[in-house]
Amino acid sequence: MRNMTRSGWAWFIGITIVAVAINPALKSIGLLPADVFKSLGIFFPGLPQIVFGPLLAFLTLLCFVKTGEPLVFPIIGVLRALSLAYVFPKNPEHLGTCLAGILVGFMAWAMVRNAGRIRLAAWLPIMAALYAGFYAAGNYLTTLMFGPAEQMKVILGSLDVTLGIVAGSLAIGLLFGAAAYGLMKLFVKVSPMGTALQLQPQPA
Repeated sequence: MRNMTRSGWAWFIGITIVAVAINPALKSIGLLPADVFKSLGIFFPGLPQIVFGPLLAFLTLLCFVKTGEPLVFPIIGVLRALSLAYVFPKNPEHLGTCLAGILVGFMAWAMVRNAGRIRLAAWLPIMAALYAGFYAAGNYLTTLMFGPAEQMKVILGSLDVTLGIVAGSLAIGLLFGAAAYGLMKLFVKVSPMGTALQLQPQPA
């Protein structure tokens, strides 16, 4: 990360603050998705992941596009997990955001290594979809491993709903990744500093 520009550092710090502070901030004003879903009577364990997984995929992908640094994925993922563990100490499933950051970070590293030979129009949405999917699946996996027995029974007893949340996270993440690609093209067009990847959008 030593080669990041001031603009890149500003993006990294700003997005990290959002990723770390968004849950505590929403909790303080009573607008956590978990609370909103409960008030609507449609709550299911892990349902808020369908909101936070795609959102974090979008934010971290923009950070990667701006900085060209694969490490932003695991760093933001780990810091967010630590924040969630502090705010919600009884919930062990927050490791999902770490797993998503690490796995997609490896993909980002491979993307940088193969700069110029990949189609960003395809790979950025795929990365966002996989981030959101890993986020949800990782949270469920760690809940099954370390969570309370009653949650395990609900998750396994309604496996169709569990898989639906993972699939929904993938689908929404794909859409958010396409939006991130559109913004990336804007960055490249507006400023030569728009992306540290130094990759122009590939022709269709």
